[in-house]
Amino acid sequence: MKNNNDEALKNYFDSMLHDNTIVPEPELKQPMTQVKDEMVDIIKGLPEELTFASSSTEMVPELEHKVDEKKSNLNEKRDEWQNLVLEDEFQVLFFELNNVTFAVPLADLGGIFELDDNINFLMGKPSWFSGVMKSHERLYNIVDTAAWLQLSYDAKEVQYTHYVVLGNSSWGLSCEKLLGTENLKKEQVRWRDKKGSRPWLAGMVKKRMCVLIHAKELVKLLEQGMDIQS
Repeated sequence: MKNNNDEALKNYFDSMLHDNTIVPEPELKQPMTQVKDEMVDIIKGLPEELTFASSSTEMVPELEHKVDEKKSNLNEKRDEWQNLVLEDEFQVLFFELNNVTFAVPLADLGGIFELDDNINFLMGKPSWFSGVMKSHERLYNIVDTAAWLQLSYDAKEVQYTHYVVLGNSSWGLSCEKLLGTENLKKEQVRWRDKKGSRPWLAGMVKKRMCVLIHAKELVKLLEQGMDIQS
């Protein structure tokens, strides 16, 4: 018999992959942990030919306007959201935070390192910024993942053991447990079809009902000092 909680969560997560409508929270038949409830809330140009004016004073404003328009179009194209480009079968790493599972493609993984007490705290950083840590002659910005997700429980109670580096960036997500790697096929993921309000969410791994992280988009948010609600 299919678990009513799993069915409710699946339907809700599927809806959250599309931002066309606002969907209500699923009514669960059995109680679940506070953290999983909160995760459900979360997972709810220049022309080819130029025509010059007879006067140079008339030409300059028109040309500047076209140049500005070209730059604007280039910037928009550069910022255009695109979902992950992966092979039909790809590997992911699963990791866990307070019994909530996340996945990130190995192709977007820059490394996995143990987390210890040798973290240098920096003033003036967001509350989710744990500090800077050095690994293999490189400095990494360590994210307090629970704080970034804005979970209501005390983030100090989370027992972080490792951090996973996002792509070639200097950002590392803290995690409690490494659950290993697994091969996935594209059809095993419910893919996000547009940017929406959660660009860091690439999709949902169906059988585990967990978020597949879009590392590139998450790095953009982190570099701007934004958390999950920004």
